Amino acid sequence: MGKKLISGLLESRTNFRTRAEDWLNSGMEGDGWTAPYLSWDSLIKIDRQTFYAGAGKECAQYDWAFQQAGDKHGIDPVFLAFLAMQESSCNPNAGGPTPGLMQVACSNYPDGQCTNDVWKSVDAGAAFLRRQLDNNNRNAIKVIGNYNGFFTKQDGTGLNGGRGLTRDYPCSQEGRNNGMPQNLDYLQQVLNGWFLGLNPYGEDNWLGDYHCSGNCNSGHFC
Repeated sequence: MGKKLISGLLESRTNFRTRAEDWLNSGMEGDGWTAPYLSWDSLIKIDRQTFYAGAGKECAQYDWAFQQAGDKHGIDPVFLAFLAMQESSCNPNAGGPTPGLMQVACSNYPDGQCTNDVWKSVDAGAAFLRRQLDNNNRNAIKVIGNYNGFFTKQDGTGLNGGRGLTRDYPCSQEGRNNGMPQNLDYLQQVLNGWFLGLNPYGEDNWLGDYHCSGNCNSGHFC
């Protein structure tokens, strides 16, 4: 893949993968995740049509929903398309405890009921994203981490002994009891994958050093 772009700097693929994720996942190897600050307004991203023509082609059919929800909640629709691809591969029938295109908790729906309905799912995802932006000083890393359930000591969740999310937490007994594992490569895959038109679920699966597999077997962390 040659060299990739991160925050205006060119890195070799190996350095890009390691250094980028180490920064995004700051603290996860120690006392808990501490989200560094990256302004939402400074994010490097491709446009929707470029995304739909490549890595995000499965999302093109739902552009109408991203546009409407983006307009309603004051969010560039392309961010919703990126998250939909990360969360469900743009499959409105994706299952799990938070089903649907955007995979957000049922509490984010107006009636508190999860659904596979495309519009309701995208609207719920956009509403949740809007709250994260408003509540976290538009810190893109905290906002996107929160979307996947990342937490810091300052969040006061009481989880992990009151610490932030650590690399070993998802496969701990407490982590499993709280619906883990999580994808600890999430920030890397979103910000340095979909945002740049790369496909971390396909040919660009080299993105991410945590090698999250969705299970806790054979030494996997998440």
